Amino acid sequence: MSFAPERGVIALALPLLSEAEIKVVEGVRKALFENNRKEELIVLGGGYETPLRHLAERGLLVGAIGDFMGRTWLNSLRRDKISFVGLGPWQGPDMACVMMDLETMAKEAIEVFCAEGVASVAFLGPSGPSGSTSLGAVFRKMAETAGLSFRLITETAAPILGTTLLELPLPTGLLCFSDQLARLAIQTAIRNGLQIPHDIAVIGVGNSVLETIQAGIGISSFEPPHTDIGREAGRLMAALLAGTVGAIPIRLGPRFLARESSLRSDSGIMRMMSFLRGNPQTDTNAAGLARIAGMSRRSLEKKLKASLGERPGELLRRIRRERAEKLLKTTDLPITQIARDCGYPEPTLFSTAFKRWTGKSPRDFRKTG
Repeated sequence: MSFAPERGVIALALPLLSEAEIKVVEGVRKALFENNRKEELIVLGGGYETPLRHLAERGLLVGAIGDFMGRTWLNSLRRDKISFVGLGPWQGPDMACVMMDLETMAKEAIEVFCAEGVASVAFLGPSGPSGSTSLGAVFRKMAETAGLSFRLITETAAPILGTTLLELPLPTGLLCFSDQLARLAIQTAIRNGLQIPHDIAVIGVGNSVLETIQAGIGISSFEPPHTDIGREAGRLMAALLAGTVGAIPIRLGPRFLARESSLRSDSGIMRMMSFLRGNPQTDTNAAGLARIAGMSRRSLEKKLKASLGERPGELLRRIRRERAEKLLKTTDLPITQIARDCGYPEPTLFSTAFKRWTGKSPRDFRKTG
């Protein structure tokens, strides 16, 4: 493969080329194009340090984006005046990076579990990957703040996992590092006579349709913003190359999607409200909400009107408004992402709706509260 030296190369280095990471690639490519960068973008899979070094030695490498783990190796790139953007929460404070907002994720998981009435919480994740270790540590901290007992589970072998699940104070809320682990936990719990979500409310990460199908139950999950992560990384790289920004961290929050695996409430109304709080972007109609509540549409509308004074559509708009206000007050998420998370793919429609609700634009509300 040959490259034109005058164009330069930006390398996107990823451990695996999974479906999620392809979205990261798409986001990076789009951001570089939008910022008029002319460099060649190449994507490197696992074992990328050697090809990166060769590109640097040939004077072609101008920038690198990826999951960099070795500080010594990173410092050598720095000495060669090569710009780099890290992906992940384990990057140092002195480098530009784009990461998942683990605190937002852990806090929302605790809020969901508390609303579902659990007695304890646990985290299931391998001890090796730094992302798992970081999320587990943040989740433990949030659990302690909420006054919930916490259990860290790193053993995923089914027999040991089954014994561990039986030892948990029930009902418990289980946050898993991936949807694959969530599916494993669900299947293991059921084989050991536990009920999902009555005994164990389960939340995964990844929003994998395949894992939900294999689990036989809808897995509540945090959906990482892979495309947005790629786009922000590409935008940050373009700014570094142009000399318009320094080493700053950018945190992006995942979207929580509530499904059967975490909806514990015996009340149809409460179960439906938990679904809406976890899926404010939903386009499910009143008939679909009635099915979630386990009642007819007419019964749902009557009960909602009697208990809350709202119709289903009014309730959804209120939940969207409350979530939007919370995200604007407590996070630095881009307004475009908040708009999507609240069911408005077009930011202008979100701004119009938000101003109707509060009398302020989202930007002004974030500034003044």
